[in-house]
Amino acid sequence: MKAWTFSRKVSATIALTSLVVVMVVSGFEYVTFKHWTERQEVDLLDAKLRQFELQISEVEFLPFLLKPGPEEGEGLAEFKPDLSQFLSDLDEGQRLQMLDSRDQVLAEVGAGDQAHQADNEIKYKAERGFHIPEFGSVQLQLTDSGHSIRATAEREIGRLLLLGLLMAAGISVIAGWVVTRSALKPIRSMIGEVRNIGANNLSERLQLPAARDELYQLGDTLNSFLHKLDMSFEQRRRFVSDASHELKTPIAIIEGHTRMIQRWGKKSPEVLDESLAFMVDETQRMKELIAQLLLLAEAEEPFQDSGGETSDLHDTLRELIPQTVYVNAAVKLYYHENPDVEAVLIRMPRSASYQVLRNVVENAVKYTPEGGTVNIRHAMKEGQVIVTVDDTGIGISSDQLPHIFERFYRVEDSRNRTKGGSGLGLAIAKAIMERYGGSILIESTLGRGTRVTLQFVGE
Repeated sequence: MKAWTFSRKVSATIALTSLVVVMVVSGFEYVTFKHWTERQEVDLLDAKLRQFELQISEVEFLPFLLKPGPEEGEGLAEFKPDLSQFLSDLDEGQRLQMLDSRDQVLAEVGAGDQAHQADNEIKYKAERGFHIPEFGSVQLQLTDSGHSIRATAEREIGRLLLLGLLMAAGISVIAGWVVTRSALKPIRSMIGEVRNIGANNLSERLQLPAARDELYQLGDTLNSFLHKLDMSFEQRRRFVSDASHELKTPIAIIEGHTRMIQRWGKKSPEVLDESLAFMVDETQRMKELIAQLLLLAEAEEPFQDSGGETSDLHDTLRELIPQTVYVNAAVKLYYHENPDVEAVLIRMPRSASYQVLRNVVENAVKYTPEGGTVNIRHAMKEGQVIVTVDDTGIGISSDQLPHIFERFYRVEDSRNRTKGGSGLGLAIAKAIMERYGGSILIESTLGRGTRVTLQFVGE
């Protein structure tokens, strides 16, 4: 059996819901109308019976009420009541009876002048007891079999309600189909747009409806997912592009020295030693470059905060500074530690904070001339830890400063491969800081020095 589609399920749900609502409303209307008509019928019968009672009670009406019995002239007691005067006042299906104290029928009229009306044929009934001279206590009873015009109208209305219910069922099915088709049209449009998005056009986004309803939220969620997917693909494309671009030079150098060894290395030990030394250096450089590329790719991945791992900034700097001094022993490195503060906690893993501080501090030491100084300070401000690294180095020109965080960007002349840099250090630092909710800012004046401001999220 073929499974129902979502649109069919929605259509059926709307149709059934509408049908149930119509049935409940129609049933309520029918029951209410029926109850009202029954009360109206009983009230009318009671009012008509009261009118008959008043007429019978009148003295001048008594001669019309009394009719000679089978033995005419033998006394008034032999006379029987005659109710034929009320026949014109009775509706179809109504019967008027006069009963004695033993519930024996003294007289009756109406309902086709039948001798008796069975209880199961009586739908409405009104009774009144009173006293008539010559007859004593009697009971006047007015019944209706339900064949009156009012009762017929009630049945017709019931049939109309049933017919309306059947029509409502058909209309509900059609309305459910129309409403579902209209409501699901934007979803079908989204499905078509998503199907047209592939690996080559992940930058495209779904068109969002004007109303900020559930469909808008669905489209916005899909766009957010496409954005993350696009970023992931872009990071991988960038990684492959960067790796292939940066590895060309060391591979070319290694290839060149390999050919030199093949041609002259066997005859010249000096050429062999020199080529092998270059090959080892370039191999080490490739190893470090690949490690930095992997670190940068990891830092740019979306971060899921699973509890907020923290680290102590004091401990990280105490470990880092003794190792960084050897980068340029001619530069004086100072960490202005606050002795009153035992720990400076930041919301960043120790390995990540160490990598950021190492890249920044090593850059400062590396590009500061002999005899210069590098000062590291920190301060607390509104739940954040601010770390500043000031150096008296060569500085960066204003036109080069906006590009300082770009991958593989190196400032001309001074900041080049002779300093051993790959151009990824600051890009890695920026990616890590942003991943953990922080920021990095660089201010520099050419020939006077540079200030790097790191803003960590405090604990």
